[in-house]
Amino acid sequence: MGNKRRGQVSGFMILGVVILAIIILLFFLRDQLGIVLPGPLGGKSADLGEHIRQCIQETAPELIERMGRQGGFLSTPDGTFRLHHDIPVSYLCYNIEGQETCRNRMLTLDAMQTELGDALDKELTTCIDYGAFRKRGYDLTVGQRDVVVAIGRDATQITVIQPLRLTKGETVINIDEVSESFFYPLGRLYEVSQDIVDSEATLGAFDQLPYMLAHKGQYVIEKKKPYPDVLYIVQSKDHPLVFQFFVQGEPDSI
Repeated sequence: MGNKRRGQVSGFMILGVVILAIIILLFFLRDQLGIVLPGPLGGKSADLGEHIRQCIQETAPELIERMGRQGGFLSTPDGTFRLHHDIPVSYLCYNIEGQETCRNRMLTLDAMQTELGDALDKELTTCIDYGAFRKRGYDLTVGQRDVVVAIGRDATQITVIQPLRLTKGETVINIDEVSESFFYPLGRLYEVSQDIVDSEATLGAFDQLPYMLAHKGQYVIEKKKPYPDVLYIVQSKDHPLVFQFFVQGEPDSI
């Protein structure tokens, strides 16, 4: 019995030594090849591409949601919006004095994509930490960055295009672009907003009930009338994203 127990203890000791050796080897490899193996780096992955992707994930959703809340714009200059619950909600159709119809502001997807890309580029500047990789002994070459946004009907794709070359010893990693998709129906809500604006600009009115019925309840459209304007709040029934905007009205003459 004693020999058997000693054999069991010896077996556990050998197993423990093997496990310890594997752990030490993994830590060694992470230090030497951190650009390949995942590991902690100030709370971020040691893989450069994954680090950039995490920054996109951290910054893009808030900007997409804000663009919806503000009527397709992130920047709202004076005279182009009205506050609603402290949110600068954009006018998408301006009042034409003495007429029932309004002047379409002509918001385009291209403009939304450009503004969203520019805002993301600024946010990524503060999020991406290239210095952390250099501190770990990597030689990092960073090229010019371009953020490309593609707003689809049900998803928005963000692509960060930037030549990156990361080297350490004989190991070389080249990264040209990193992409991430966010499943927000921003494109569909934009389409609904343009249907509403087109009706207001040509007919001077929009009836949301027939529109919702024609689209089989796919959208919920609220129509509010904070004098003298009309506020439209559009939402898809399968997603919480909100797209809201104002149609500018004409105050009654005194």
